[in-house]
Amino acid sequence: MGRGIISELTTSLEEVGAKHTDTRKESPNLRFSTVEGLKSAFSVFYFQHPSILQFNTAMKQDWKRQNVKNFFRITEIPSDNEIRTLIDRVEPQEMSDVFGGMLKELDRWGGLEQFRVLDDGVLLALDGTWYHSSKKIHCKHCLHKTKDGITTYYHTILAGTIVKPGVSVVLPVMGEMITNEDGTEKQDCEQNAAKRWLAAHAEEYRWLKPTLLGD
Repeated sequence: MGRGIISELTTSLEEVGAKHTDTRKESPNLRFSTVEGLKSAFSVFYFQHPSILQFNTAMKQDWKRQNVKNFFRITEIPSDNEIRTLIDRVEPQEMSDVFGGMLKELDRWGGLEQFRVLDDGVLLALDGTWYHSSKKIHCKHCLHKTKDGITTYYHTILAGTIVKPGVSVVLPVMGEMITNEDGTEKQDCEQNAAKRWLAAHAEEYRWLKPTLLGD
């Protein structure tokens, strides 16, 4: 099951990269494509190593293997900075089909059975989580809060996961960015993000028969 799902995931990332409009100017220095950036970025999380280029080099030296290239069909692995540069150009909503497609592939292999509850539905938890904060670096899209005269700027996302009591594994669904679009003092919030998420994804995930959980 695992290898089949990885293959399908790799195909999904390739499709997203192929659809993405690359706005970079033509140059002989453009060695890597968006597709390679996306697959390399995911491999960081799959292999649980902060530098996938170093990981693959070590594997090649110690074990004579190149698991990253073999698993994810990568011809050449970008550096860490190159990966960030490549995927920074991809808008979050471009990744939506990857999440939905993986859940259907997992269901095809029977992987959703352990998560089924309440008349064969699932529990889908939505909750906000920070993924960046700084007291110095900020942009017009940052959320912010001030305490004792010190302002903290942060980025956050309304993350969605399929959960079940007693099961330690969770399954992610497409999230919704919580961000200040206009750069004014008016703050975006989890409640507004949840409304946007429902408008964008209710039909997409209807087949799961989800019960939404929130706090």
